[in-house]
Amino acid sequence: MRADTMPLDHTLYETIQHGQNDFPIQFYVDELHKFLNRKVPLHWHFEPEFFVARGGTVKVQVGNHCIELCPNDGIFINSNALHSFEQVYDNDRCKCPNIVFSAELIAPHTSILYQKYIRPILINRSMPYFILHSDIPWQREILNELSYIFALLQEFGLQSPYGSFSTLDFNIENLSAACFEMEVQCHLNQIWQSIFNHVEQIPAVAQDQRDIQFQVRVQQMISFIQRNYMNPVTLQDISMSANISKSEASRCFQSYLNCSPIEYLLQSRIEASQRLLYDTTQSIQEICLECGFNSSSYFIKVFREKVGMTPGEYRKK
Repeated sequence: MRADTMPLDHTLYETIQHGQNDFPIQFYVDELHKFLNRKVPLHWHFEPEFFVARGGTVKVQVGNHCIELCPNDGIFINSNALHSFEQVYDNDRCKCPNIVFSAELIAPHTSILYQKYIRPILINRSMPYFILHSDIPWQREILNELSYIFALLQEFGLQSPYGSFSTLDFNIENLSAACFEMEVQCHLNQIWQSIFNHVEQIPAVAQDQRDIQFQVRVQQMISFIQRNYMNPVTLQDISMSANISKSEASRCFQSYLNCSPIEYLLQSRIEASQRLLYDTTQSIQEICLECGFNSSSYFIKVFREKVGMTPGEYRKK
C-alpha cells in the first residue's frame, strides 16, 4: 500500500471505516518498506490500536513522543492519539501486523463493563500509548493473544479496505471458522483484562495541556501545508492557519516533528514530486512547478538533499 492512499481529512483523521458496524475490528499488515519514504504518515482515529513490529526496527511517533520498537515488540495506541510508523533501516522488510478496533467489541458503552474497565483506560491522558515488551511475562502473554487474533482475522476476517497484503505466519494451527468472531472477542477481552490488572505497572506518559494544544495546532498547520504546498507559502501563512505567531509555529513543529515549518513544507513538496515521478510521465519541469517550486535547479538541489539522488535517477530507479 502506498502512503498516499491513506484518506485523511483536514485534522489528519483517517476517514476509512475499520471493520463493520456489527463487527468493528480490522486487521492490517503494514508493509513499511512499500510506503513512500518507508513511513505511514501521521494520522489518528477514534479506535484504539495494537501494532507489532516484525522484520526490523520501527520508529513510532505518538504525539510528540518517539519510540523505537524492536522486532517482535508491540505497542498499544490509545483512542484519538496522533501517530505514525516508520521503518528505521533501508534494508529491513518490515511487515507489521496490527488491529484497529472499537472498544465496544468488548462491551457496549452503556454496560457496567465498559464504564468500569474500558472507559478509564480510553480517557487516561497519561496513557496515549504503552510498549509491549516480549521479555516481560504479562506483556508477552498479550503479544501471544494478539498473534491468535491476527491469525483468526487474517484467515477469516474482512478484507482490508486498502486491498491485499502479505500473508504472515503466526505459528498457530487448527484455526476454525466456527465462532471465530467470538474467539476474537474472547482474546481481546483477555488482553483488556490484563491491561486493566497491570495498569499501575504501565509507565505514565507525561502530558499537559500545552502538549494537547501543540497537537491541535500542528494538525491545523500540517493540514494547511497539505492543501497549499503547490502554491507560494510563507512561514507567516503557515502560522496564521493556526492563529499563532511565527515563533510559536516553529516551536510546535520542533516539538512534534523535530523540524521547522518550512522544512516540513519542503518535505511535503518533495514527497508530492516523488508520487508524480512514480505515477505519471510528466516532465521534471512540469512536476517542479506543480509541486510549488519555481526553479527546476532549486527543485533538483532539494530533491537530491532529501532523497539522495536526482529526480531523473529516482524515476529510473
